[in-house]
Amino acid sequence: MRIPRVHIGAELVVGEEVLLDKSQGHYLKHVLRLKPGAALLLFNGLEAIDYRATLLLEGKQVRAAIQSALALQTESALDCEIIQAIGRSDHIDWVIQKTTELGISRIAMFNAERTQSPMKSTQLEKKLVHWRGVAISACEQSGRAVLPALDFHPDLEQAITASSSESRLLLDFSGAALTSALQPLPQSISLLLGPEGGLTRPEIQLAKTAGFMSVRLGPRVLRTETAATAAVAIVQSVVGDLG
Repeated sequence: MRIPRVHIGAELVVGEEVLLDKSQGHYLKHVLRLKPGAALLLFNGLEAIDYRATLLLEGKQVRAAIQSALALQTESALDCEIIQAIGRSDHIDWVIQKTTELGISRIAMFNAERTQSPMKSTQLEKKLVHWRGVAISACEQSGRAVLPALDFHPDLEQAITASSSESRLLLDFSGAALTSALQPLPQSISLLLGPEGGLTRPEIQLAKTAGFMSVRLGPRVLRTETAATAAVAIVQSVVGDLG
């Protein structure tokens, strides 16, 4: 059986023990039915390191004894960011899950003019916790140990201002092929994607004024979550470590 990987949101030190939360303990003890001494891999989301550990069962508490540290080679050298307009909740979850698996560095969400259900400030804290959980699950599954940065901006202008990527690409139908925009090979890339209805003309002009170049993925119309995943896969294949 594959060794379970568990995210621990704290500093991990070889030779010490860590307490797993109730949901993690329940999953390991009752779903996977692991026994004391079972092997675990722990990561904290901040460094490209897996910590080898063994499972300890002490009454209702589930702990892990950290034994050694293993440096990983699962982080892409490419600094790749997605600036993604808010869409349906399940679409955003899909984007976070799949692009995390593909090695994305940052995911910045924003309310676009055509966003059908804009994110409200009262929803933000709960949503960020949920999105972080999606990213953690994707890291556990894919072998990544560094979580992508997740952020939200109230509009496109603020999302663009927060980006500092060398190459800025806007996904639409009017530009050249995405692969042609990756020469010479950049060290950092920002990919801007609109909502289901696309960005408005003023938003597109705002992006182009900020240095974004229009590129296309091909002749077919893709859903926004499909476009995000495909774009990251292409970029990682040409510039990063995919394939």
